[in-house]
Amino acid sequence: MRNNCFLAERRFSAFVFYERILRKMQKEKRYITIKWEDRLRIEALYNAGHKPQEIADLLGFHHSSIYRELKRGKTIKRNYDWTESEIYSPNLAQERADENKKKKGRPLKIGNDYKFVKYVEKTVGDEKNSPAVALVMIQKKDLHFETKICLTTLYNYIKDGVFLNLTMADCPYRVSRKKGKRKRKVQKRLSAGTSIEERPPEVMGRNEVGNWEMDTVVGGQGKSKKSLLVLTERKTRIEIIEPLNEHTMSEVVRVMDKLERKYTEKGFRRMFKSITVDNGTEFSDWQGMERSRRNKKNRTKVYYCHPYCSSERGSNENNNKLVRRFYPKGESFDDVPRRDIKKLERWMNQYPRKMFGWRSAEEMFQDELWRVAM
Repeated sequence: MRNNCFLAERRFSAFVFYERILRKMQKEKRYITIKWEDRLRIEALYNAGHKPQEIADLLGFHHSSIYRELKRGKTIKRNYDWTESEIYSPNLAQERADENKKKKGRPLKIGNDYKFVKYVEKTVGDEKNSPAVALVMIQKKDLHFETKICLTTLYNYIKDGVFLNLTMADCPYRVSRKKGKRKRKVQKRLSAGTSIEERPPEVMGRNEVGNWEMDTVVGGQGKSKKSLLVLTERKTRIEIIEPLNEHTMSEVVRVMDKLERKYTEKGFRRMFKSITVDNGTEFSDWQGMERSRRNKKNRTKVYYCHPYCSSERGSNENNNKLVRRFYPKGESFDDVPRRDIKKLERWMNQYPRKMFGWRSAEEMFQDELWRVAM
């Protein structure tokens, strides 16, 4: 009996003590965030038998905040008689709150800069530029935004869906390296024509302007009769794109004759000193490509790559990826007008490139022409 009375007196004294604290707390200004001191008070009230709604009213919080807090600090305690009871632990609640705060990370640097968001979505999504070029164009065009972020942050924002109208699919193609080695098929190169092994050192070293790489970009198999003939200058990466009415060697020769008429015989010989191609059937007429349409003299020199070695035309292959941003694989070229092809050519030649200090191929080519003229 005495023990029960003693326990009752202690509980009553504790209840009076906490009630005094609560009256004092009601006069204080409350904040939304639950702090460590609040968790100690929640523990005292919860152990005193108060319900979550009563704790919320006494401490000045919303009842849902107290329910979440009790759930956050919920744990099982083993008593002396080996029974278990459910209690609220302020230490456990504080640890979990700190972990959740770390997971939130820093606030977005982009903030409410909708002008910057609209610029990035237009430059990358609509104009097909890379995120790196989008940031470079801000400096080149002297644009001013509230937001200043690095390239890595911009990629992370695109990946995390910060831009509603922009995804990683709108960014440039990323190489996915496959594990394991593939067996190379054995195929002999065309017996006619000159091998790339005989290409002079000045061509290999990209020391002079006038050495080109050439390839074709085809449309959907069985859907597109037309294709694109793309030429990339090895030193400046200037691009020439011409539509082919048919994917044949005679059509390739016809387009090269057309370029000779445009640049004149002498100009063509100076501008196209050599052309490196693959072993496709459309490039099998090496004599027609090398021979001038007027006097049958040599106007250029054609070199053939090794089979299945597209890296020997690396500049050409990289520029083909820029073409694929506008015309993905499987799309037909039959209904694409020539003016759109030339518009793409101008876009590629004016595209800022990291290898040139964010200068374009057109700027590099103009500098080379001035150097030759002087």
